[in-house]
Amino acid sequence: MEASDIEAHREDQLLNMKKIGDKYPVSVIILLTLKWLDSISFSGMYGLLVLYFISQFLYFSDYENYLQQMFRGSVVILAFIGATITDSWLGNFNAFIGSNIFLLLGHVFAMTKEILPEDMSTSRFLVALGLFFVAFATGIKMPCMLCLAGDQFPVHQVKEKNKAFSFLYMSTVFGNFFADISLPSIMERSCSYKDCYLIYLGASAGIVTFNLVTFIFSKKLFFIEVPQGSNLLIIFKCVWSAIKNQLRYCSWKTPRRNHWLDWASEKFSENHISEVKLFFGMLLFLSPFPFFWALVEKQEIEWILQAKKMNRFVAGHSVRNEDIQMIFSAVVLINLILMELVFIPSIEWLGMNFSLIKKTMIGMTLIYFSSLISFLLELRIEKSPNILPGTRESFLRIINVADISLNVTFLKNNSYMSYSRMSRVFQNADDYHRIYLDSDQQYFQINLHSKTLVKEEILLEEKTTYAMILYGKRKFYSVILIKETTTKPPNGVAYVRIINILNKDVSIILPVDTYNLKKYNGTSSELSIEISRNVNLLCMIEKKKNVLKLGLLEFGASYLVFLTEDTPILKTWKTRQHEIKSLSIGWQLPQILIMGIGKYLLIVSCMEFFYYKAPKDMKVTMQALWTSTLFSSSLILYFMTYISFLPEWIEDFLLSNILLAVVISFFIIGYYYQETVLTLWREPFS
Repeated sequence: MEASDIEAHREDQLLNMKKIGDKYPVSVIILLTLKWLDSISFSGMYGLLVLYFISQFLYFSDYENYLQQMFRGSVVILAFIGATITDSWLGNFNAFIGSNIFLLLGHVFAMTKEILPEDMSTSRFLVALGLFFVAFATGIKMPCMLCLAGDQFPVHQVKEKNKAFSFLYMSTVFGNFFADISLPSIMERSCSYKDCYLIYLGASAGIVTFNLVTFIFSKKLFFIEVPQGSNLLIIFKCVWSAIKNQLRYCSWKTPRRNHWLDWASEKFSENHISEVKLFFGMLLFLSPFPFFWALVEKQEIEWILQAKKMNRFVAGHSVRNEDIQMIFSAVVLINLILMELVFIPSIEWLGMNFSLIKKTMIGMTLIYFSSLISFLLELRIEKSPNILPGTRESFLRIINVADISLNVTFLKNNSYMSYSRMSRVFQNADDYHRIYLDSDQQYFQINLHSKTLVKEEILLEEKTTYAMILYGKRKFYSVILIKETTTKPPNGVAYVRIINILNKDVSIILPVDTYNLKKYNGTSSELSIEISRNVNLLCMIEKKKNVLKLGLLEFGASYLVFLTEDTPILKTWKTRQHEIKSLSIGWQLPQILIMGIGKYLLIVSCMEFFYYKAPKDMKVTMQALWTSTLFSSSLILYFMTYISFLPEWIEDFLLSNILLAVVISFFIIGYYYQETVLTLWREPFS
């Protein structure tokens, strides 16, 4: 059968598919629904799954950062391998089923490890195998879904196909928003450490199983493209032939050729060489993205730190981190819906059409402006005064380092005052509560509810900021009350206070002094330590030397460091104290809106670009290379932690300028691609 007949048969099949309103195939609606459910799992449960596996590895090793980067790097490598297999013989549909099976197996291995009796060798095997399956599924799932969605439309339905890509992105955003709403309610469950993981992993495995079963049973509704074999091998052969011939005839007597790939013309046709040039042009187009996404990810981390310093008090109550995330996610989602329904149709009605490369440039520019606004806001935050507790009031934050969730009830003068739900270990460490006193100092009764009731009493003084620490294990719980410092450390120094919640006495050995911390609640004085990327202190636990690893200490920061475990290695957890500035957190909204619009234009345009411009038999490969830039950015971000030794406004200034340099370089590459590389466009490999 000739190529024209095959294409005509393909178009007939696509036209006869079941559609809604003669526009959108039912298969695309199924994909959008599955993507929404997958985003819920990915946003909450998937992240927990990866952290679970890495935490299990930390039982054997304390190199957490290296494990994170190893996982990210393996996602990039496995995505490329999986995409090549998909384009060669597996196909989008089968590869998508396989990725769901691999992800489900990752959940099964995690739950099996929790249920089985503890055995070191078995645990290592299950954890390593689970991480491999999760990494493989992560790398190949999204590229297959994008290509599968694009394949469901005939050639003439370009507008509907572009809408499908937009809706896939919006399904992701809506799924993340739904996860932000639903997951905290699940986390509110009072459960033990092991039971919590089983609940989370079971819920995520349920979503993955539902997606897998639904997808398999709806196979008849999909148009499934038969893979014709990947062109990657032809590309490698063409490159090798060009290099070999160029080295063989590297003489000044040999006439020069316009392009180094033209040296392969003796063995490959002009059409093949043009396709290889186009492939390398697309790789050049991709090159700025890992650096760009690293800067964007770093910027989003800075936003979180920025939000913790801003005024979050509304009507005397502090807005929680979870509430802020939900509010901002809702605003971005509403904004994207308005863009899709109002703004973009208005631009099309005015006849303003932009190419995919120009849309990508506009998205990058908006993200840069968002970064610039963040820098200007940081300058304003630095100049704004601190909010300090006034007369007859105190600020209090609650840190839970107990082994389960705890309900905390405040009683003043034996009458109910307020209630807080503290999630399991190391949660809600940044939310400050404003406590009103009847005099310059006052006692409060604290009731800790788990399976039993524990009553404690604390004394609060006016104009003072406190950290109340909940600690204990196996029904024996109590509180530690610590006054937080209000002075900023001098340049090059960080303040550190160490709290021992182990069941053993600990001695911290410094060059100038030794601090003895009693078991369960021993607290050191405020230590002045020079900032560094990796700070280590010497300590003694029952006459055995240990290394207390504080990790990265940032410029002008104050920390509380908790000693949490001592077998087989000493483990710590630290939380940073933040100043509360008078500037309202609502000022972050403009930069978040601009960032949301910019990411929407950028990501959707790149989805369309790498689907339309990729060689026909390499669509999944190009989509995998594009989506892998999101993970490879974390490898670059790891090396950017060095600038954390600088004041935060200088960090934001540097990030804005580096981001501007990356955007300008992309503009140059985009211009080169549009003016030079696209002229090489030919029909796909025959």
